[in-house]
Amino acid sequence: MSKADLELSESELLHLAEMSAMVLTMLGQAMPEDNDARSAAWHKLCVSILKSAAKIPSIRRHMELNPDCGYWFFKRPYVDAAFYSDVLEEFRDSTFWSELVGRLSEQALVENLGDEMATLLTDDERNERVSSYEKALWNEVNHHGLDRLVFLLPPEES
Repeated sequence: MSKADLELSESELLHLAEMSAMVLTMLGQAMPEDNDARSAAWHKLCVSILKSAAKIPSIRRHMELNPDCGYWFFKRPYVDAAFYSDVLEEFRDSTFWSELVGRLSEQALVENLGDEMATLLTDDERNERVSSYEKALWNEVNHHGLDRLVFLLPPEES
């Protein structure tokens, strides 16, 4: 495979290193036991970028050779204040709310129609009804979060 050279300023290399740290964090959380060759290739590239970044003194002072993972990574105080941590947090937050609203909407549809009737709906009918539930739930969680959502458990589970 041919190689390409890429010239980056220190600031750009720092950004690229942070992006690599974000990817490694996401891979570790989303695919911890993944043996996919694509995942391994991304992991290897990100580790290589972090190693290159650690050669720059102004970046290296924010990094350490992490004994848990065996490669250069940002120190905890830097991670806590880094932009990529904010991006990850926003991603997790938006994914949580999106999944919650989507699953509650699907559940509401099945509870209101019953399993049998819900399976008889066309995709368009199902999407229209679920969309209606989602709009109402988004309005609720945007204004009140989880404060007014109630989860009822059967007596034997409570």
